[in-house]
Amino acid sequence: MKMSALVSVLALAGCAAPPPEPAPAPAPAVPVQVECGVASPPGCREPAVPPALVTWEQKMKGEIDEAEALRLRAVEAMSALPAKQRIKEGSKTMTTEQVFSTSQSPATRAMPVLDSVSLDLPWAAKSRQEHKDAMVAIKDIATMMADNRGGATIFVTVSPRDLRAKKVNTNSGTAPTEAGNPVEVKKSADKNVPAGVEHFVIQAKPWPSRID
Repeated sequence: MKMSALVSVLALAGCAAPPPEPAPAPAPAVPVQVECGVASPPGCREPAVPPALVTWEQKMKGEIDEAEALRLRAVEAMSALPAKQRIKEGSKTMTTEQVFSTSQSPATRAMPVLDSVSLDLPWAAKSRQEHKDAMVAIKDIATMMADNRGGATIFVTVSPRDLRAKKVNTNSGTAPTEAGNPVEVKKSADKNVPAGVEHFVIQAKPWPSRID
């Protein structure tokens, strides 16, 4: 064997093979988000709220705000009278939660809606102009509800003692608003109502759950 060839063989024998190139790191998996629903995984994506439901929610808030403003108008109308002739504490605007849907999307939305307004007016102020002004505010609440929803009811409740004293009759009836929507007045006696008070509840007709 020639010396040059032997030297080449020995040189190769003492050399290690070059290390292999490292494999590229796999790209991190991108999680696929699904829309939230019943028994959805953590981190799910809430579906977009359809524009019709957003607009409707604003309308519901506006109705609640209008009812509250009218309730306060009734309270303020009698606020300068002696304490026994003012609207009693506990007057309030009440809301409930209702779920609405639209044909724009399968999504639904629960939102607060106006349910009713309650006020207690004392008999002692019955002949005062302030009482008449409060009654106009009550009528305006019922009119607003009826014209928005197609109907409303005013429940008037007194104590049996006042009924026996013929301070009020229990005649009920229905009258239309200027727009032609019915407002029904229902009168009754209830032992839970204190003597000397007319308890008013102005009840809104429910909204349909489908808004289009």
